Amino acid sequence: MKTPLTEKLSERLDGFISFFSPRAGLKRRMYREAIKVARSFSSYKGASRDRLRSSWIPGGGSADTDLLPELKDIRERSRDLNRNDAHASGITSTMTVNVIGSGIRPQSRVDKEQLGIDDTSAGKFQKDAERVWKLWTPFADAGRRMDFYEIQQLVDRQILENGEALIVPTMIDDPSRPYRIALQVIESDRLDTPPEKRGDKSIRSGVRIGERGEAVSYFIQKTHPGDILYAKRAEKEFMEVPAFNEYGRRNVFHLYYVLRSGQTRGVPFFAPVLSYFKDLGEYAEAELVAARIAACFSLFITSEASMDVSAGGAFERNAAGQFIESMEPGMIKHLMPGESITSFNPQRPGSSFEPFVDRILKAISAALGLPYELVAKDFSKTNYSSARAALLEARRYFRMRQEWLAQKFCQPVWDMVLEEAYLKRELKADTFYENRQRWTSASWIAPGWEWVDPLKEAQAAEVGLRNGIVTYSDLYAQDGKDWEECFEQRKREQEKMKKLGIEVQDANKTKDTQKNTGQEIEEDPAGGKNANGNAGRD
Repeated sequence: MKTPLTEKLSERLDGFISFFSPRAGLKRRMYREAIKVARSFSSYKGASRDRLRSSWIPGGGSADTDLLPELKDIRERSRDLNRNDAHASGITSTMTVNVIGSGIRPQSRVDKEQLGIDDTSAGKFQKDAERVWKLWTPFADAGRRMDFYEIQQLVDRQILENGEALIVPTMIDDPSRPYRIALQVIESDRLDTPPEKRGDKSIRSGVRIGERGEAVSYFIQKTHPGDILYAKRAEKEFMEVPAFNEYGRRNVFHLYYVLRSGQTRGVPFFAPVLSYFKDLGEYAEAELVAARIAACFSLFITSEASMDVSAGGAFERNAAGQFIESMEPGMIKHLMPGESITSFNPQRPGSSFEPFVDRILKAISAALGLPYELVAKDFSKTNYSSARAALLEARRYFRMRQEWLAQKFCQPVWDMVLEEAYLKRELKADTFYENRQRWTSASWIAPGWEWVDPLKEAQAAEVGLRNGIVTYSDLYAQDGKDWEECFEQRKREQEKMKKLGIEVQDANKTKDTQKNTGQEIEEDPAGGKNANGNAGRD
């Protein structure tokens, strides 16, 4: 790529050659112009190197070459935003609340057909497995600070802030624990290459890579590198942990979204918009400071005379020699002869402040794949249709993250817990190791969401059930509930109501009664229905 300096040198060289050989000089100039035209031509406009795009020179490195040298800075800036930026912190909280909520919970689903067992045996194993899980979850954390669902929340936050989460399963011999298996969540800062192994090309940012690109082992620092107040220098040592043990079980969960082939570490969620957040925060702070300063000035007193004393006494001067006048509410001030009052109305923040902030937040929303309404927490310009469209788009994204976390993290942990329970003879499964995946199969139920118009959604669910489009399992899963538990609870409630002499309401009988009494359900022009014939409104 030519620079202004090389261009100038080329022109001088052309002139020098033309002086001695005009034909050669002309030929050289013609070739240079032809090369310039050829370079400016491109099948893809985005690849052209014309005058407008001559400074656009992206790097062509691998995933690790582009990421790893800058990962530390990106990660620390992402954390800083989550600590100090209102919008960034709000987005992280919104993501975790919608993806994790109260927790992604298992529902045991053994493959009874392939296992060759009947419904009774399968049902007993499933109930026993879920009982074991409920017994273990309060003791999931090795440090006994969190249960398993709080660990899910922490893992999700770390993936957002740091781009990745690191969890190490461990076995703890403690009589107060129902099971030995426990989880230790480690900050990704501790995953690094030891100084003495910096020359080993098979180790990339603390991860030893195999021939096929798989993680072979992890180098984990025993203490956090930033724990300078409490950790001793001698304690800053590394341990190499194999990715899997001799039985094929995970020793380390390294969770991150793979965005490029060959990517060894995770990219923080806010990486594409770090500069947007920083600039927006500084702009908002500047406007706030300007508004605060402007609010301190209400009036200016101008005078034709130069006096140090007034009727009330001497004026106080600041370091610059300017007079200082104090103000207080309800005060009456008599002016000196020749003095007049000039009002001051700076109009801060300006009229362009809110539109500019909205535009930047929309750009951030597009980059993060989230609706503007959730990023800005602003539904003031939203009706029912647009709100529903925005929420549906967001929930598809949330659902994808839920399923990813369930398969990458929750299911393997479930396998470990059931295996220990089987070894303790708390689960009856004669062919557990021969058919491990079939015994530990499970459905993971994530928390559901409330809708903008629950009536319309309930009516749609009723139509879906009647036409066989959806099942009760689907509907209860949307609300984060186990359909079997809900059915059993309904049965207990109905039996209790009959015992107490309370009439059990039947939905079908209610509909027949409405029809017989002429109270039919009418169509809503907007697509909804109600029992009174009143049309719903968005």
